Amino acid sequence: MIRLVLILFLIPFILIYTIFDAVICFFVSKVDKLAVSKHNRIVVQTIFRIIVFISGVKINVAGLENIKSLNGEKSFFAISNHRGFFDIITGYLLFEKDTAIVAKNNFEKIPLLHYWMKRINCIFLDRSNIRDGMRMVLTAISYINDGISVWVFPEGTRCKNENPLELLEFKQGAFKIAEKTNCYILPISFKNTESAFEKHIPWVKSAQVYINIGVPYKMSELSEDNRNNIAKYSQEVIRNLLAEEKKWQML
Repeated sequence: MIRLVLILFLIPFILIYTIFDAVICFFVSKVDKLAVSKHNRIVVQTIFRIIVFISGVKINVAGLENIKSLNGEKSFFAISNHRGFFDIITGYLLFEKDTAIVAKNNFEKIPLLHYWMKRINCIFLDRSNIRDGMRMVLTAISYINDGISVWVFPEGTRCKNENPLELLEFKQGAFKIAEKTNCYILPISFKNTESAFEKHIPWVKSAQVYINIGVPYKMSELSEDNRNNIAKYSQEVIRNLLAEEKKWQML
């Protein structure tokens, strides 16, 4: 219970900072938009680090060299399985470049959260609306072409299966983003993030989280069969990452 109270205690401080930040960035953005963009990412990552510390979550990560191998790229398309909220909280700490997250449109109704999600270029999606899905893909393509990476959960919703290897079906449409931009696809697997929150809502508890970052690949480099079935191919890549035994290091 104390962990949840401490996290909630952060909210008024974040609100005060947000008001101050909005005023400062309003003037700075007219001069240096790149500086503001980097600032937004660092602020959100700092908030996430505080939440991780308070929650007692320990982040074990493997494959950091794979994400660092993309430092010379303009942008990339990240894909992950989805176990819980701490996928985003822990996973966003991996990125050293501006990265937009595709999220449910429900988050647009939460004022303070919505403000910061917009600041880091999150794309809100109504998953029940096909036309909104097309808008999301076009927006994501535009972001990647402009140098902003995009992070998608192709399962479309949180997977509640007890066995982490039993993934939900990956949505083929999301991979249009990678197809049209020919950017690298960065696979990331999350294991045990649900133990921090979803397994005992509303309480937040300490947990060992395991993140495995796979080798990036381009659709254009795959066989024709794998290109035509890119969702199934990518799902298998994530499943293999989940099954791998690694020498983990703390993030």
